[in-house]
Amino acid sequence: MKNIIKCIALVGILAAPFVIATPALAQFQNVGSIDFPTSASGEAQQHFLRGVAILHSFGWEQAREQFNAAQEIDPDFAMAYWGESLTYNHPLVSQMDATDPSATLARLAPTREARLAKALTPREKGFLNAVEILWGDGDHVDRRVGYMEAMEALYEAYPEDAEVAAFYSLSMLSAVAATRDLSQRLNVRAGDIALRLNRDNPDHPGAVHYIIHSFDNPLMAPLALDAAYRFAEIAPAVSHARHMPTHIFIQHGMWELVSGHNQSAYDAARELWKPGQSMGDAVHSLDWGQYGDLQLGDYEKARLWIDRINTMSTEGGFSEGGARGQAGQARAVNTVGLTQNRYTVETEEWSIQEVTEASPDHELLATALS
Repeated sequence: MKNIIKCIALVGILAAPFVIATPALAQFQNVGSIDFPTSASGEAQQHFLRGVAILHSFGWEQAREQFNAAQEIDPDFAMAYWGESLTYNHPLVSQMDATDPSATLARLAPTREARLAKALTPREKGFLNAVEILWGDGDHVDRRVGYMEAMEALYEAYPEDAEVAAFYSLSMLSAVAATRDLSQRLNVRAGDIALRLNRDNPDHPGAVHYIIHSFDNPLMAPLALDAAYRFAEIAPAVSHARHMPTHIFIQHGMWELVSGHNQSAYDAARELWKPGQSMGDAVHSLDWGQYGDLQLGDYEKARLWIDRINTMSTEGGFSEGGARGQAGQARAVNTVGLTQNRYTVETEEWSIQEVTEASPDHELLATALS
């Protein structure tokens, strides 16, 4: 009954009077190409388009800057607030803290009804309705599943819309992460939609990105190899786009590519990083890059990664607010020890470390083998 009510509510939204949206094709040199017409135009629309393209590559702070710029030009541009609300949480990792996203939507208007009134087309109302569910009340698992259901209804209403398809694909992957569904059913459906989107627009950053995430397992990884080769070429301005292909390369034993792509991703992340921002992209690339170098037998480079993360931990720490920042901080702290202990195990340069109740598994393993 709950799902039926949601669908009925969305049908009502989609039946609202239609306002012709301005056609918008954005082909950017370093973040990809998307087709996302909205009711806005001019500079506000251009900032919005670039923000969405970057968002598809998980360039959170970069995307937020573009959405904020669109809001400054057009304070009533509902989709710019929709986009910003999606930049505060990693859809596949964090617990989806609604604090910052809810505050973002409240800047558009104080109530859900007032916000939906500012979404000027049925399609825009559908997008906004979906994030109202995602950032509403309730457990984060229920909210993520509800968001997926809302995006499914929007996809059924607009099956040929590339951006509806892209965000529906991602919503399924987010629901899988939240529910820990191991059946692969939603992964395959998400990947199928992303593959079709990729055929229609080979430069769409979300298409190749979500193909990789959908098939990120040893059995299905070959389905994502073409996307892995392309992603960094499509969106080199975003660190994550340089790293993400290595999720597939590592499953094919392509160690040179694992090392090179993560070095490139690390360089981009460090260049983009500003004090107070998450070091998550740099840390994640550092972690994977070291593993690739160890498989190549490049122990000097593997030690360099250890020096780098130790330096990062003393430069400014890893702290950042919000659910994504907390998840990134936990990963970073774990990676400090992980790089050291992985190096010990791989090189067999044994060393005894003090074991405490807080010692992580990788530290216990390295010490036990020593």
